[in-house]
Amino acid sequence: MPSLSNVIALGLLGVGLSVVGQLALLYKESLKYAKPPDTPAPFVCPSLDEVAALNRFRGLIAFPSVSNASREDHVNDQQVFRDMVSYLERSYPLVWERLQVEKVGLNGLSLLITWPGSRPELPPVLFVSHYDVVPVTHGSESGSESGSEEQWIHPPFSGDLADGYVWGRGSADIKFSVAALLQAATQLLQGGQQQQQGEGAGEGEGAGEGEGAFSFAPERTILFAFGHDEELGGWHGANATAALLLSRGVDQLDLVVDEGGAVLVDGMRPFTRTPVAMVGLAEKGYATLTVTLRSPGGHSSMPPTDGSDLLSQIWRLTTALKLMPTPARLQPPVSDMLVHMAPYTPPWMRVLLVAAGRPGLLNRLLAELLHRLGGREVGSLVAPTLALTRLTGGVADNVLPQRGVMGFNARLRRAAAMAGVKAEVALSGQDLMWPASRVTPADGRHFRLMRQAIQETWQQLQEGQPGPPAVAPFLVMGGTDSKHYAALSRGGVLRFVPYALNKSAGDLGRIHATNERIRADSFPRAVCTYARLMQLLAGPGAGPYGQ
Repeated sequence: MPSLSNVIALGLLGVGLSVVGQLALLYKESLKYAKPPDTPAPFVCPSLDEVAALNRFRGLIAFPSVSNASREDHVNDQQVFRDMVSYLERSYPLVWERLQVEKVGLNGLSLLITWPGSRPELPPVLFVSHYDVVPVTHGSESGSESGSEEQWIHPPFSGDLADGYVWGRGSADIKFSVAALLQAATQLLQGGQQQQQGEGAGEGEGAGEGEGAFSFAPERTILFAFGHDEELGGWHGANATAALLLSRGVDQLDLVVDEGGAVLVDGMRPFTRTPVAMVGLAEKGYATLTVTLRSPGGHSSMPPTDGSDLLSQIWRLTTALKLMPTPARLQPPVSDMLVHMAPYTPPWMRVLLVAAGRPGLLNRLLAELLHRLGGREVGSLVAPTLALTRLTGGVADNVLPQRGVMGFNARLRRAAAMAGVKAEVALSGQDLMWPASRVTPADGRHFRLMRQAIQETWQQLQEGQPGPPAVAPFLVMGGTDSKHYAALSRGGVLRFVPYALNKSAGDLGRIHATNERIRADSFPRAVCTYARLMQLLAGPGAGPYGQ
């Protein structure tokens, strides 16, 4: 009878041989990703007066279109939004003249624009954006100089052009895509008008004046939906627009294109320094929970020693939350992201990234490794997250508070039980929660067309870096208006805005923060990318869904 030590040794040998065998298979599989896929030839963009187009975008930044949760229609000032829409009409007159423009949503503060296709039997494609922005706090409101209006290098609603950037609230999130989509539509409309008239688009204040383009007439209907309260969940803008589309029988969209990813010019570290265009295929679910803790209170000079005071309860609860096991998982679209980046990584890393797309021990180990060592951006892609966002309580400096309120966003009942705390947990309302989205396929027709449009129009990002960026799917950690339209789309949702961000320069940290800005040279590229994407998705030969 074999001894226990021999059994253990044989077991370990078997496990070792199995791991070696898996590594050998993965190495063989990784050879398929030894070089990037073939890239398309550059696309010839429609002629564009870049200075005039950029100025129209800058003018849009000047409107302080701030959303406000305390108002019924979610806007700080209705007149600002109405004036902004009037500005868009003046700036892009061909869109208002040639397409169907409707004011929709609560109080008509959102826009729905319809460009009818020649084949109405084809399901439409929907481009989504929003023109509301988050507030800019003053120093007196924030309690310090940090994040205040006084800290902006350029006034937050100036739209200043300086140092190669357009500065202002909403430049990166996300008036950029509103202006770029309208400009792209204008360029395509301008081309069709030139073909019909054999001359320029005529006179006008806005886009299209003296700007040449090529012919385009969509076969598939193109829709544009611009929401007015995305920053507050989109319940009065996008949600109402989606309900309107559904009431009209538009329940089979070919695709929804919304914000989410961008072109990371310094790569996706630690995986690669090659520029990567990140296209979101799904987004995390979101829930805001309010936790109420209660205490007997008393005089601050005699705090209780039995742990019933709020400070002790908060300490136990937050400690339990930190100690809760957070399971890490590698699954689409994050596993798709890693596999798509494999051709741009060293051979040893390529083997690990290929393992991400296969179930097994290496997949689980890689998930844990990314969760613990990947930093907050990578770690949050593979595991649930939890954040304390609000903490209120107390009535006076010398009185122990009897009630404390904490704002979180997940998994609190179990943690409260672990901590021995009696917590009242409640959802904070429908507009502050939504489930995780379904995942758009990374191997589908729509993702391939998006990759083609990006790589055709972003051929050289920086000096000494020839060729287009890599294109990789990813998981969007924030929420977008696309959640309201997803149920209407057979082809899913792609979340991408064609502008360049440099993580090393802190561009991501400026979104919703002080000194928000966007690279000015991204704007003409974005116009070209959107124009090409409209061609590919809705032009001749686009075909019905699934082809």
